[in-house]
Amino acid sequence: MANELSIELREYLKRCGLSERMIARCNGNTRMYHDLGLYGDIAEAYMEELADHYHVDLSGFEFDKFFPPEFAGKNALLGALFSILPFAGYLARQHNEYLPLTLKMMENVMRTKQWRAGAHE
Repeated sequence: MANELSIELREYLKRCGLSERMIARCNGNTRMYHDLGLYGDIAEAYMEELADHYHVDLSGFEFDKFFPPEFAGKNALLGALFSILPFAGYLARQHNEYLPLTLKMMENVMRTKQWRAGAHE
């Protein structure tokens, strides 16, 4: 399958630290959390890169609708459990529903330089 990602989007993914091999597997329908497994601080860094390097206005972007936080626990005991048993944190993150944020959507945001309400629909 031919990779349909634009040069600018591929550059963005590289800047964020995604390997060439992973980028080659991506297409416009690839979802940042559901397919690439990005969440928490890493996902936040990807979004910050859009704002800082690509000058995208993300003022309307609601992170929690698309990505789980780094720390999925509600208290210190759960946080300790998740640090000892990482798969428990993975299961806790999977329990919640998050809207898909596709690479096609990211490419559109890079082109228009702003996040639009309803961009996820």
